[in-house]
Amino acid sequence: MKVNCRRFSKLSPFSPFQPGARPIQILQQIDVSYFIVVVFLAVAIGAFVKGVTGVGLPIVSVPVMAVVLGVEHAVAVMIIPSFTANISMVWMLRREASANGELAAFILLGAGGTVLGAWILSTVDKEVMFLVMAIWVGTYLFIRTVRSETVISDPAGRKLAPVIGFVAGIFQSATGLSFPVFGPYLQARKFGRDRFAFNAAALLMVFAFVQFISFTGFDLLSPTRIAEGLLAVVPMAIALPLGIRAARHFNKQNFDRLIVGLLLITAIILLLRGVSAI
Repeated sequence: MKVNCRRFSKLSPFSPFQPGARPIQILQQIDVSYFIVVVFLAVAIGAFVKGVTGVGLPIVSVPVMAVVLGVEHAVAVMIIPSFTANISMVWMLRREASANGELAAFILLGAGGTVLGAWILSTVDKEVMFLVMAIWVGTYLFIRTVRSETVISDPAGRKLAPVIGFVAGIFQSATGLSFPVFGPYLQARKFGRDRFAFNAAALLMVFAFVQFISFTGFDLLSPTRIAEGLLAVVPMAIALPLGIRAARHFNKQNFDRLIVGLLLITAIILLLRGVSAI
């Protein structure tokens, strides 16, 4: 399939939605060849990583898509596939909901943070937030290197959960990424792979739902972007089960190393993204 290279020189190559257009007209506004090359590949890789670790869909997809679509556009497109992927994982790992006392506060405060984050996305310089997240992740990785057995106890975890959830919600809406905020916390709690993946998926599922509502309220989610999000569900639905199957070959130690590697890659991407605007 030949891709029109001129499309890649524009920040947002998709035609703006025309009021009153029918569903078929909305789909016609999407440059299908461009969408398949950029979005489908980014979403497929991100969904595979998510299947293995429980996180990774926006971590991989949003930075790649943002280079050519812009941050706001990329975040908006990922809302629907993120919600679909996370609700699937929550259902598959629902047994982990029992004896998970801090999860409610983690999620409720996170939902509140997404509303504030949607406002920040429409007003604040995004590169600053990328730098803040890069510093946060870098600090955690440094501490973990110095003290490899960094653990957050249950009492401390219950106190930190609402704070981490709220801050994660802000960054999820403002940048499309929240794993750099809650990932270090969940890893330091020393949860197993299933508990880690369930907590992450439950939080991200709520984030995606609240984002959809708040983005609509701030006029950040047009019918064209909704159509793009629905198309992005296709590669996610194909790659996510493959990642889940691959996860069976990871023991706890390898899973822990994979999360650290994912955090390191994320920190580098965030740092490059933030520094490039200085």
